[in-house]
Amino acid sequence: MTAKPRALVRLVRRIKRDDAFDIDPAIRAGSLASLLGRRTVMALRGLVLALRSRSFVAPVFVGRGVVVTDAARLRLSPGVTIGDYCRLDCTGRLGIVMGRGVTLRRGTHIEVTSVLRQVAEGCILGDRVGISEGCFIGAKAPVRIGDDTIVGPHVLIVAENHVFADPVTPVRSQGVTREGIEIGRDCWIGGGAKILDGVHVGDGAVIGAGAVVAHDVEPLAVAVGVPARAVRRRGTDAAE
Repeated sequence: MTAKPRALVRLVRRIKRDDAFDIDPAIRAGSLASLLGRRTVMALRGLVLALRSRSFVAPVFVGRGVVVTDAARLRLSPGVTIGDYCRLDCTGRLGIVMGRGVTLRRGTHIEVTSVLRQVAEGCILGDRVGISEGCFIGAKAPVRIGDDTIVGPHVLIVAENHVFADPVTPVRSQGVTREGIEIGRDCWIGGGAKILDGVHVGDGAVIGAGAVVAHDVEPLAVAVGVPARAVRRRGTDAAE
């Protein structure tokens, strides 16, 4: 690796506070230069968003076609990346808070308030949280995701349930319940998983791809299936 990439690695590690960041030596110089050019353009968009949100931090990287509503309710941190065509609907008591080095991949949608008759809460993402392509987070009740958690593509996290007990009254008129969702530190949520309102996922847990999580998951548990259940713990091959 040349001196320039090493300097870049040190810079990114300092911004994200992430000693694990590195650049594979197999990446060609031309590819790296192209990436740096794109990131420069994203950083310029990030300056505009930082001003709109009154966060006054840099660098922040913003892709093409990003839509942010009520930006005054958005709190950014250095090293945040918001990919192409993400949508952030920030209106709510907590708004949307992003820790240092958070990454939202292409097409992620975080929605706080969706109807004006009931203001919602918001979403707090810890440091170095990674959200993959096409995820949806509905933060009507508080949604909190801890540091270093990674979320696979097309994951659905919804902190709200509709009331449907009355078979005569339309469901849309019966109101909702809101409890909140908390996902701990260093979790891995597999692609296509669904996490429902009221769930707490403990630190270090792993949720399998396509799982539907309707109940709490213990720390370090590996949970799979519909509905999700723990089949083992990290650090052991023994099934539960």
